[in-house]
Amino acid sequence: MDRFQDLPHDIALQCFIRVPFNQFHTIRSVCKAWKAEVHLPELLRLRNSTGKAQSLVVLSQAKMNPAGKRKCLDVPVYRLVVFEPETGSWSEMPCLPEFENGLPLFCGMVAVGSDLVVMGGYDPRTWDCLNLVFIFDFLSSKWRRGADMPGGPRSFFGCASDGDRTVFVAGGHDLEKNALKTVWAYDVTNDNWTQLPDMAKERDECECLFYRGKFHVINGYSTNMQGQFHQSIEVFDTSARKWSESNGVLSETTNTPQIYVEGTDKKLYTCHANDVVVLEDDMWQFVARLPAEVTNMQCLVSFLGHLLLIGTPKYGEPSNAYKVDLNKRVWTKLQTPVEYSGHVDSGCWLII
Repeated sequence: MDRFQDLPHDIALQCFIRVPFNQFHTIRSVCKAWKAEVHLPELLRLRNSTGKAQSLVVLSQAKMNPAGKRKCLDVPVYRLVVFEPETGSWSEMPCLPEFENGLPLFCGMVAVGSDLVVMGGYDPRTWDCLNLVFIFDFLSSKWRRGADMPGGPRSFFGCASDGDRTVFVAGGHDLEKNALKTVWAYDVTNDNWTQLPDMAKERDECECLFYRGKFHVINGYSTNMQGQFHQSIEVFDTSARKWSESNGVLSETTNTPQIYVEGTDKKLYTCHANDVVVLEDDMWQFVARLPAEVTNMQCLVSFLGHLLLIGTPKYGEPSNAYKVDLNKRVWTKLQTPVEYSGHVDSGCWLII
């Protein structure tokens, strides 16, 4: 290790950009200089520009039966799983502090830079509604506590990240099942929350995403319309700090939440009926027919010109994973080990 510490800066940097993401914690431990180097923005920029960056898809996934059967546990226990699209490898992340027996149920999860933020949900042991925030730094491979979510307990909220440093949380419901229209922004770097102007409508179980640089809150339902999702979209301009109504082209009336993702081509994708579709010129256009083994869709995540799709042929069956190349529009079935074929609650993508 002493020899490596004496490497010239430019040579050391060339070594760093080739290090797998799960070894950053090792090089951080060599010396103070290397620890600081790992966290410099220059390193991540070089990994991107030289093609050495790694794509990671993080999933909240139920554990399978310990006997090895392709069946989830009777009472699902969720953990965080990392899938590496370039290598096809799967691995389990360290447990959240205080939650060694499983993730909070229905928690929110977003990627912010090289961090993963996990928020809220229900304690799997007591079913208490939580306002806890945890951040996993992929450069140090460590968890830390963030400032608690303000505004009182809320669950089934929507959340999305600008991909840089801010997480937005909107809607959901309180302990009395009252749908909410309040919105908060969390600055991950400064570890503080800011209340934003309320939405015009209450939105329980809404879908959220950043699209074309703006925060979109899609559908949801009001207190007096439990489970009846409406066609209604509000868009928050982060520069002007104002809400506006969308023309509604992003969604349609449905009795279930819709999953929307912004591709790395900056286009919007979703699944409709048995197809993947893309929004172009304010019209939904066909991309590809869904594979027969994922008619019950659980998760849709975009990464570097592809979409990752996870689902099952029927409810309760083991999950299958596919990726589609958005240029060739061809599906590839992914090899999924038995222990990583449990139900997926949510997913996100980041690049290290």
